[in-house]
Amino acid sequence: MRDGSRRQEWRPPAVEVGDVEESFAHEASRLHREDRPMPALRHALARPLRAITWGGVVLGMLLAAGLAAMLANDYQRRLEAAQRQSRALAIGSERLLALELRNLERAMAGIAADAAELFRTVPAQAPALLDAAIAGVLRRHAELHSIVVLDTYGRALTAGKGDLQLPLWTDPQRRGQGSALYIGPPQRASDGGWVVPLALPMAGDRWLLARLRCGELQRIVGGLDVGPSGLASISDADGYMLARVPDPHGTVGRRYTLPARTLLGRQAVVELGSIPGAVDQIPRISTISTLERSPLAVQVGLANEDVLKPWWPYLQAAIAIMLAYVALLLVLLYAVRRSTHRQQSMAEELRTGHAELRLAHQVGRVCTWYVDEDAALLRWSPLAREIFGVQTDALPVAEFFARVHHDDSARMQQAFDQAFAGNAVLDEEFRLVLPGGAVRWVAARGQRVAVVDRQRRMIGALTDLSERYQAREQMRQVERRFRLLFDRNPAPFWVFDPDTLRFIEVNEAAVQQYGYSRDEFLAMSILDIRPREGWDEVKGAIAQVRSGELQDAAVRLHQRKDGTVFEVRVHLSQLDFDGQPACLVLAEDVSERLAYERDLAYQARHNPATGLLNVRALSEQLDEQAGAYTIAYVQLRGLQLVADTLGREIGDAVLQSMASRLGGLGARFGLLAFQPAEDFVLAIAPEHNTQRVLDDLLQIVSAPMRGQDSLHQFEPRIGVAVHDADAGHSAEQAIGMAAQAAHAARAEGNVVAWFDAAVTIRLADRLRLAGRIHAAIDNEFQLYFQPIRHASDGSPASLEALLRWPQADGSFIPPSEFIQLCEDTGLILALGRWVIRAAAQAQRRLVEAGWGELSIAVNVSAVQFFNSDLVAEFARAQQDFGLARGALHVELTESSLMRKPAQAMQTMQRLHEQGIRVSLDDFGTGYSSMSYLQHLPLDVLKIDRSFVADVETNPRNASICRALLSLGHSMGLTIIAEGVETPGQLDWLAAHGCDQVQGYLLGRPALPEVARIPYTPVSTR
Repeated sequence: MRDGSRRQEWRPPAVEVGDVEESFAHEASRLHREDRPMPALRHALARPLRAITWGGVVLGMLLAAGLAAMLANDYQRRLEAAQRQSRALAIGSERLLALELRNLERAMAGIAADAAELFRTVPAQAPALLDAAIAGVLRRHAELHSIVVLDTYGRALTAGKGDLQLPLWTDPQRRGQGSALYIGPPQRASDGGWVVPLALPMAGDRWLLARLRCGELQRIVGGLDVGPSGLASISDADGYMLARVPDPHGTVGRRYTLPARTLLGRQAVVELGSIPGAVDQIPRISTISTLERSPLAVQVGLANEDVLKPWWPYLQAAIAIMLAYVALLLVLLYAVRRSTHRQQSMAEELRTGHAELRLAHQVGRVCTWYVDEDAALLRWSPLAREIFGVQTDALPVAEFFARVHHDDSARMQQAFDQAFAGNAVLDEEFRLVLPGGAVRWVAARGQRVAVVDRQRRMIGALTDLSERYQAREQMRQVERRFRLLFDRNPAPFWVFDPDTLRFIEVNEAAVQQYGYSRDEFLAMSILDIRPREGWDEVKGAIAQVRSGELQDAAVRLHQRKDGTVFEVRVHLSQLDFDGQPACLVLAEDVSERLAYERDLAYQARHNPATGLLNVRALSEQLDEQAGAYTIAYVQLRGLQLVADTLGREIGDAVLQSMASRLGGLGARFGLLAFQPAEDFVLAIAPEHNTQRVLDDLLQIVSAPMRGQDSLHQFEPRIGVAVHDADAGHSAEQAIGMAAQAAHAARAEGNVVAWFDAAVTIRLADRLRLAGRIHAAIDNEFQLYFQPIRHASDGSPASLEALLRWPQADGSFIPPSEFIQLCEDTGLILALGRWVIRAAAQAQRRLVEAGWGELSIAVNVSAVQFFNSDLVAEFARAQQDFGLARGALHVELTESSLMRKPAQAMQTMQRLHEQGIRVSLDDFGTGYSSMSYLQHLPLDVLKIDRSFVADVETNPRNASICRALLSLGHSMGLTIIAEGVETPGQLDWLAAHGCDQVQGYLLGRPALPEVARIPYTPVSTR
């Protein structure tokens, strides 16, 4: 004031502030005491609602259980009735089918008997007579499409179409118990309909084949009452559908995975229950009935939909009852709940004030405190016990400050004194040490106020900040670890803004990898390190991450500062970076690894020597195309021999030159593959002229191939197979068929051979024969012996051992069929050892019988001669059986000796050292060099039978024989003439000085027990 009077300091009304503080404490205490009975009140109000609810639920469950039991019982009865009906229909149809097949079998048996008699009595007229008889049978039996008499290979002997697949399906699994009738897979008839082949074996390895129209089987099951969606079908053991009613999908003739296939061939009835149909997947209650005399099954199924159609109205009615009950219960509960809710809302209003206040303090970890004017005690609200772990409501001020952390004690004491003096407002954060030693961060706010009777009091609030400080410290630790992991990670890392695509942070590895500095990175966007064609991919990946979709680590192209492009595997994730959404990227350089993997994948699919596809990769690629194509399998014999004889470098050059020629052909007309070491496979696309391509292929492989200093001519064999995707064969099978045709071409001396069923049969017979040879060596083979006599007087000179393979039916497998097969499979070595020992054993018996002067000649294969220790085998046999020197001879052909003359000469010399004579068989039929023959240590020359034939009447043969006799005698060799069958031949040979003779005139080959070698002089007039 101007008059100098003392100004008064403004203070809040003391009485008003005190009243508010005391009123606050009183109300808080009262609400705390009244908080306990509120839940009990709510429970009491809710008790009627719970009783009604549980009672209604229990009653509803009882009602639902009763309805469910009724429905389930009715449902089960309907299914059982349907199962009984399907069983009865299946058994009835099975009996009709069995009767039909039994009648057909009897009719066929009669025809077969007549046919057998005709073939036995009048074989030439039998086909014509049978055609007339069969025509009459077909007129009487409209259900039969045709009847044909076949040979063992399925070829027709009477009018009609044969079946080359007959040997494949006439196995015991396609014949029932007690029946001789074989049932084959369905076939498409000439009129377009389906037929079932029925085969009956006949005498003389013949078959009677009748084709039953599938329409007849349709008639058997066509009249069954199976409902709108039911079915009745007849199928065979392989799952082929022979008849089906109804058949909107045209399933007859198709093969399906049908149940109970193992039961076929015996009498059985199996109730399958409800199963989905193999064709239309419609659930049906099915029964299968199988025939004992035929591998067929009748299946009858009643659709679940048809069976349960009357049951659904009951189900709907039960559901309607339950829905009505639930609606009534809900209405009742709603009315009771409204009444209860009104009562609870009034009680809730009384509790709200106290709950909100308490909740606010609990959530904020806040408690109130005050200190009176005497500054003796610090008093706080009950929540402080929970926050600070103390058990009292008051604490001396001095003790409180003693619990303040020593680093914060002085600062806190000074701030408190200033605020208590009224000079400032207390607003500090400090650490409080609890009795157990734990430290809490606390924020204290307070101010001095006036209370009753003008007393001073300082009031305020304490807030527990420990969790906030802990979270802040954890954030600092996480940030430090992230920074350490981010900066020192050897893989490039960066963080970018998904909205602007600009870099926010990069690590040192990214700087080193991409060539940009950190500042340059932060001024760029992620599109700057991607080629332009990858920008849309980046935006799509970011959109997927934002939508929450998981991202697989994708391989993408990135670009360095110098413009080079490399492959990286990108790992992308979303994160919160400094409070803003961002994306974290790890870019792993995988260029070298992917290049290595691509190289491995290329090597797995290509031949390294030629760069062409291998056969497996070609098969996979053709299967993926799933189209028709023609396979040409090319065998080039002699290609590997170039490398073996002239060196790997020249061999690779010739192989690559041939691959280059054929590669151009494959590029123009399809695909080409190489099968080490001498085979190529060409797949010809369907749009090209196959014959023209084959002509070009043959011209290429037949042309001489130039090496470094020479030309090489190869011997090609080409097998051709046509593959159609609808045939059900894989590409691998098609290539195998072409390879079989190539083998057949080589065996038959052809250049090109097309695959057919006969090739498979021949090769299968050849493989089966090879499988039998191994077991037959010790048990089935026999040695027959043919005598060799002196031409002058007919006295025995020696025996020739001839190998025979008798069969159980008294026939013999010719040596021409199994000797070459043994050479191809390597079994000739084991067979040759057996022959040597068997011949030695026979010689031992000759010695014991007094014929020790007769030696035995053993024919030796070229494979055995050059690929086994022949000398050791003969020496061991002579030693084991105690034979004298000269007891065994060796017979060789001149063509085999000329393969390796040097090795042949060495082996023959060693045979001589063991006292084993060597004969040159079939002399004069080869192209031997006289220069080699004069140095070979031979003992005997055998003139081939082709020159001996008609020698007494044919001047040309006589001239050849005189020349051979003169040549052999000039070399000091014994001459044996083979194939002597007439006395004239014998007289001529004796007259011209032939030493020994052999042939049917002088004795046929026989077993040792049958053969006798008597001394029988022969006239040589």
